[in-house]
Amino acid sequence: MNAAFWSAVPALAWVSFLSVTTFVFRADIREIVRSLRMRVQRGAAFRVAGVEIGAVVALPSHLEKTQVAKTFKSDDGRRRTDREVEYARCRRAMLVHKLLPSSEEGELYDILIYVIPAFRGSLAGLQRVEYYYGWKERIFVAADRSRGFPVLTAAYGPFLCSAEFFFNDSTSVVMHRYIDFEMGNCVVAPIAG
Repeated sequence: MNAAFWSAVPALAWVSFLSVTTFVFRADIREIVRSLRMRVQRGAAFRVAGVEIGAVVALPSHLEKTQVAKTFKSDDGRRRTDREVEYARCRRAMLVHKLLPSSEEGELYDILIYVIPAFRGSLAGLQRVEYYYGWKERIFVAADRSRGFPVLTAAYGPFLCSAEFFFNDSTSVVMHRYIDFEMGNCVVAPIAG
C-alpha cells in the first residue's frame, strides 16, 4: 500500500498543479479561448499542436492574376496618360488608411488616415493636409510631415474622406479616399459580450 501511494504522488501532484494553474489563470485562459473563437468566426488561419485550420479565402476559385489573365485589351495610351496626369495633379502624394481594433465603445474600427509618397515622390512640398469626413461639418488639420500628416478617428461604418493637400507654393488639390472596411477581416476586432 505504501509503495502504491508513493507511485501515485507524481500524478496527483501534476493534477493538483494543473488545477491550481487553471484556477489562477482562468481569466487569461477564457480570453485565449475567446480570441481563438473570434479568429475562427472571422475566417483566419491558425495552427494548434499540428492541426492547422486554413483561412477562408473570399475570392472566386477560378480567378487568375491579372498578369496571366486571358481577358484583357491593350491600352491605346489614354490610361497611361490619365495615370500620369493624376500623379502630377497630386504631386505623387497618396492618401491611404489603416484599420485598427477600435478603442471606443460602439465603434467598429479606429482608422489611421495619412499620406505617403508614391514611387519617385516626396512629401517635402506638402505643407499641411485638411481632412473632412462629413461629420458635424468639422475639418481636421494635420501638419506633421514626419509622420505623413496623420489623423486618427473611429467609425462603425465606411465613409468617404476628402483631404485637401496644401503645398508650399500656395496651391492645393483635393483627394478622395473611400475609407472601406474590406480589410477588416484581417484586423482582430473585439467581440462584444
